[in-house]
Amino acid sequence: MNSYSCPRCRGQQERLGERCVRCGADLAPLARIVERADAAHDAAVRAARAGRWAEAGEQASIALALVPDDVDTIVLLAKITHRQGRRKRSAELWARAGELDPGRTDVPIALAELRKPVVRAPARRAKKKRRAGGR
Repeated sequence: MNSYSCPRCRGQQERLGERCVRCGADLAPLARIVERADAAHDAAVRAARAGRWAEAGEQASIALALVPDDVDTIVLLAKITHRQGRRKRSAELWARAGELDPGRTDVPIALAELRKPVVRAPARRAKKKRRAGGR
């Protein structure tokens, strides 16, 4: 679960209300940013489930730009970038998720998987077409 920091007093809040529980500052603009980030995260999930990886990456990146420490969005983008073949970026994102939430058990598993060398199947040679007439 995310906690939110009041821009005025830096007081931490578990839930984002209209006003800071500590200093009374108006948090409505921050709430709108978080709502937009949530919408982008949800759009990224839908796009990923449909196999639209470029769109999924774009939406997850928007969500992450709006709420940079959202571990769920970081993990989502890590999975998307891995699927896109961007292993280095995926590893960076997984490491960031581990820094922000050291208790996540999926982080070390994903990083270990990304450290394994990529084994590619040998390229197939194109068969030559046989000509009629014995050659």
